[in-house]
Amino acid sequence: MIQRTLFLIFLLCGNPAWAATPCNGSTEEKLQCYSPEVKAFLGRWVQAWGNGDIDTYLALYTSARSPRNDLSRSEWEAHRRARIGPEKQIEINLKLESMGLEDSGIFDVIFTQHYRSASYEDRVRKRLFLLREGGELRIWREEVLP
Repeated sequence: MIQRTLFLIFLLCGNPAWAATPCNGSTEEKLQCYSPEVKAFLGRWVQAWGNGDIDTYLALYTSARSPRNDLSRSEWEAHRRARIGPEKQIEINLKLESMGLEDSGIFDVIFTQHYRSASYEDRVRKRLFLLREGGELRIWREEVLP
């Protein structure tokens, strides 16, 4: 089996311990408290994508809507299934730029993503909006930034 190397480079430092109780306080304090959880979520997303684990990858997105405005959920899922699989030899590197927390409880995460496969390579800035669904973080919306 071909080994994949996944690099996660995070610039935003947070408390390395998982919060035993719900995070309280100011928005900044909540963000610091939830930062390790968000980073761990991003790690699972990159790992599932890089390993071609399409079912785990899709489960990290909300089932309520498509993360893209130009595709329905079923169209988006078919698009992703065609592009992600264990045979694709995908390598993804993230460099976190910023993380915010909206009053609604949605995390706004911006990062630079370096994607490489046997047939394609690119570097883009991305924004993910994460929300809680069933107590777990899920990607609600995803967009490529200019």
